[in-house]
Amino acid sequence: MTPSLVLMDYVDRKTLNNEQIEYLEQVLKASIQKLKFTGIEPVIANNEICDAALMSQGSYEISCIASILDVLQPTEKTMGRKKKVFNALCNAGLIVTD
Repeated sequence: MTPSLVLMDYVDRKTLNNEQIEYLEQVLKASIQKLKFTGIEPVIANNEICDAALMSQGSYEISCIASILDVLQPTEKTMGRKKKVFNALCNAGLIVTD
């Protein structure tokens, strides 16, 4: 199982099973930590994944994962997954805001 394969399954079915959701949760956590400690630019998702995640084409795969998880399994925390990823990308200097 790879993140891209799971995301493409979501593109095809618009849903994921519990094992796939948990896998993406773990991938997301690991990706955020990797970004925080290395600042290495994440993988860009393909356009089909971006569209299914309701993200602009050319978005990072980590952003698409967060968006899909927020749809499939919303969190009750004050900071959603997409916001956590956005903050991590900003802190790594990969997104510049005014």
